[in-house]
Amino acid sequence: MKKSRALLLLAAARPHHWLKNLLILLPGLAGHVSSPSAYGKALLAIAAFSLCASTGYVLNDIIDRADDRKHPIKRLRPFAAGDLPVVYGVGLPPLLLGAALILGWLVSLEFAAVLGGYFAASLAYSLAIKRLLALDVTLLACLYGMRVLGGGLVFAVPLSEWLVAFSVFLFLCLALMKRAADLAYRVQAGLGDPAGRPYRREDGPILASLSAAFGAAALVVLALYINSPAVVRLYSFPEALWGTGLILAYWLCRILILAHRGDLRDDPVAFAATDPASLVCGVLTIVIVLGWAL
Repeated sequence: MKKSRALLLLAAARPHHWLKNLLILLPGLAGHVSSPSAYGKALLAIAAFSLCASTGYVLNDIIDRADDRKHPIKRLRPFAAGDLPVVYGVGLPPLLLGAALILGWLVSLEFAAVLGGYFAASLAYSLAIKRLLALDVTLLACLYGMRVLGGGLVFAVPLSEWLVAFSVFLFLCLALMKRAADLAYRVQAGLGDPAGRPYRREDGPILASLSAAFGAAALVVLALYINSPAVVRLYSFPEALWGTGLILAYWLCRILILAHRGDLRDDPVAFAATDPASLVCGVLTIVIVLGWAL
């Protein structure tokens, strides 16, 4: 059954990736912000980032449609499959970006500036940086980090050195994992090197190793934070936070193994949105932090 034009436009916007924008809430949760108005503003910020990210996805899919046709999964994307004319893709980004910047301006001028920087970085990624070895994953990690930076502005919470260090290592881990998973899938499916990317199939093991190393670094930062004086000021029972470290360690181990097997077919964060084990990990983490440690 052929999809309607509206559904195809929605698919091109990749709404399943909007989950990443919940990272905006992280500074508020870490800083124990309880103001309902702050979280209302955060929802507006999440909507702005979602529209801005979708602008980048549409442009990326238009630019990449020839390479995507060579990929067994990406060839099903609306532009690559030919289900959605390119003319629609040309008209959609200005509308999405305009709406995103208006929402961002309603949050604050500073947040709108971060949103503009995010779009510029994502456009640079689509046009050139995704073809540059190692720089591509570094920029992907920065795009994750800009969501956290935006959240800091929304909640008026200064980003601690602990949160910055943890975020850098964790986001590098996830960006490298995404590349390693794609290469593992290609090996498993007997496909050649990815078109339009700087990696070869034999790079998979080193990318997986680097991903694991940055994941371990994120766990070390979390462990040091739990034993720092800052935790005592924020939590009445900080020892309970060790549970979050164990949950994160389990999740990283599991998802790294899935990536190695070629079973991780999407962005790790987007995958977590539909993975039952990942959802249970998220719920348990929230229970520990809000219901026990506090």
